[in-house]
Amino acid sequence: MSVMKRKDVSVKKRIWNSTLTFLALIFLVAYSFPAFDGDLSSNANRIIDIIQWTSWVAFAIDLFGGLILAQDKKQYLKSNPLAIMSVVLPFLRPLRLLRFISFGTLVLDKVNLGKSVGISVRVITTALFLTYIAAIEITLAERNQPGATISSFGDGIWWAVTTLTTVGYGDMYPTTTQGRYIAIGLMISGICVLGFVSATIAAWFVKLNQQDVQSK
Repeated sequence: MSVMKRKDVSVKKRIWNSTLTFLALIFLVAYSFPAFDGDLSSNANRIIDIIQWTSWVAFAIDLFGGLILAQDKKQYLKSNPLAIMSVVLPFLRPLRLLRFISFGTLVLDKVNLGKSVGISVRVITTALFLTYIAAIEITLAERNQPGATISSFGDGIWWAVTTLTTVGYGDMYPTTTQGRYIAIGLMISGICVLGFVSATIAAWFVKLNQQDVQSK
């Protein structure tokens, strides 16, 4: 009987996790839509609000439900930073889709590409998510503002890529306070990502060199 209960709980958990992943995907679409179309109707804005609030409630239930059921609540909070950020910072909710990337890194490990490669894929994919989210945010913050250089999503994604990669051509830049805060976050993320990728590549070359020395 206990085995059947555990299976039932496992099935329900998978269904709930799949539901949250689906809501994250739907939220990403609804969250992105205003950046592509700056002249939405009131009905469209109402639908977007419903989708966003529905997904927020579901993620809040997931977080607080898990917290109530957890025996070690401090450890639960420490081990679920993404769930906390998804509730406190709604625009990070699409990062739940990175669970697919976690599965992908397991596949990379099984074909002996190494854990470092899997971690690098995860970090780079996270950076791409953050770049996309920053492009959405900066477009919504800057568009229609006096003296703004970012007026469309195309401008926003170009700015986000050049900022994350620390290239910074300077042809597009934020003029609002909100936009500058977004830029600060993206700059810090870019430095961290580039530093991590560079360190991983260097470690890989060192490992290859050590293997050549040992083989001789």
